[in-house]
Amino acid sequence: MSKTAQERFNRLLMLVQSGAQSGQWEAANKAVAAALQATPKDPNILHLAAQIAESKGEADRAIVFYRRALVAYPNWFEAGMNLARVLSSSRQTPDAIAVLKALAPHHPQRPEVWEGLARLSQTTNDLPQATEAWRRALALRPDNIEGRGQYHFCLRQLCEWGETLGADANLPPNITAIMFDDPALQKESAMRFSARRFGAIAPLPAPPTYHHERLRVGYLSSDFHAHATSWLIAELFSLHDRSKFEVYAYSYGIEDHSAIRERLRREADHFVELNALTAVGCASRIRSDEIDVLIDLKGHTTGGHLDILAYRPAPKQLHWLGFPATTGAAFVDGFIADSVTVPEGTEAFFTEKVLRMPHTYQINDRQKTIGASKAKSDYGLPENALVLASFNQTYKITPEVFAVWCDLLRENPDSVLWLLEANPYAPERLRKAAQENGLDPARLHFAKPAAQEEHLARYRVVDLALDTFPVGGHTTTSDALWVGAPVVTMAGKSFVSRVAASLLTAAELPQLITNNLEDYKKLALRLAKDKSERDALRAHLTEKRLPLPLFDTPQFVKDFEGIIESSSRTK
Repeated sequence: MSKTAQERFNRLLMLVQSGAQSGQWEAANKAVAAALQATPKDPNILHLAAQIAESKGEADRAIVFYRRALVAYPNWFEAGMNLARVLSSSRQTPDAIAVLKALAPHHPQRPEVWEGLARLSQTTNDLPQATEAWRRALALRPDNIEGRGQYHFCLRQLCEWGETLGADANLPPNITAIMFDDPALQKESAMRFSARRFGAIAPLPAPPTYHHERLRVGYLSSDFHAHATSWLIAELFSLHDRSKFEVYAYSYGIEDHSAIRERLRREADHFVELNALTAVGCASRIRSDEIDVLIDLKGHTTGGHLDILAYRPAPKQLHWLGFPATTGAAFVDGFIADSVTVPEGTEAFFTEKVLRMPHTYQINDRQKTIGASKAKSDYGLPENALVLASFNQTYKITPEVFAVWCDLLRENPDSVLWLLEANPYAPERLRKAAQENGLDPARLHFAKPAAQEEHLARYRVVDLALDTFPVGGHTTTSDALWVGAPVVTMAGKSFVSRVAASLLTAAELPQLITNNLEDYKKLALRLAKDKSERDALRAHLTEKRLPLPLFDTPQFVKDFEGIIESSSRTK
């Protein structure tokens, strides 16, 4: 760029920056448009035009200008990274990945490229690519503790158990919650993370005291679509006592046009889309609705937006169901649990006030249907086999628990192990692990993801369901119990390891809860060999199903409303 051209560009840049600071874009837009007309292929001006469009929320125009800048100046790092970011935020993930993959060979020493590629590859379930990208990123930036956590999470999803992750309170809480049975570590991790991410957010001015005839309760989530959370809460909105409660559902997730999303939309009094808003915009919208109690359903899970709660849009804010550990956030007032997931005396592991449901914290939908019955052979299983199953996500499978499963297969020669094919890469690794444990890998069978009704029907041919540790089954466990398959679990110290124990207690089957790996193995082995006991357990679940506290949803909602009401009165 010549000196004169550089001076013109600097003047233009100053004008744009002034517009950005003052919010007055008209003069800047005119100047950039004139500059583009004069030099339509100038990459710097195209890049500036893209940044203006992006700052104004015009993603499509920004994408066009970033692409034109890259045509004019191929492999430009800043333009490529910006383009990938806008594509990603516009849910054009494959295109964003393509941009980063094209950029990476030209900037192999820039960790940002590899980190971006890793994160986006995780969202598309391309776990080998994500793992390799994290490996490259960490070689360049080894102190990226959050990246290290994600790298190990990818390995766990792939069932690659050769590398271990050391305990570190600087790891993000969604990693410490699933990697370690250590509630003290989980609390410290959550507190540090919340301080880093949300500490600088200033809350909205305190609202006046509300005096509504009905309590306004808001549910905040990105999962109001075909997702486990929605399937669990499916009856909640319709069962709320409308003489006491007005129900708001705040959605910042995808629109998948699923039946469950339409059901939730129909049964909430107000279904509010927040997708187009910033965090403070979401908080302001919630504040304008004068919500009395706001219930977050995400916590630190993927796609969560605790930053909305950091603005304190409601006078009382609770967390429930989504994240199985403390949020560590001062702006979350209560954590809804029960006496099994959070036993008496363990409240110190939560920054929130622990609010206990009388039976279990997990709600269930009595209207969910089970698909048509099939024979074992219809699923590719031997018709006379003893079917041991765990349909948990593969990241929950640890080598210690898998070794016990292999022992059970060895002790029961006619048995098979039926697992969920959560990704296309783990089955090969698990078959190899079975072989390393002295077993024929053909005794492992894998079920592909299916519609809920079809998936539930699978449990009719499951003789015994096996829980994982330290991350146990949540919806997976209640699904099995709903259909009638007994579940053996091992309860640890952390909430996430005690969920199945909570569900079994509410199903009046505490005898299926163990507290160490040896007892877990003994109980599973006994049940594997005792068909009459398994049949009795199945009869208990199928004949008494609806009266069991686990599936008595109307009573659950009454108890839940009691917690909401008492929370609203607490200063």
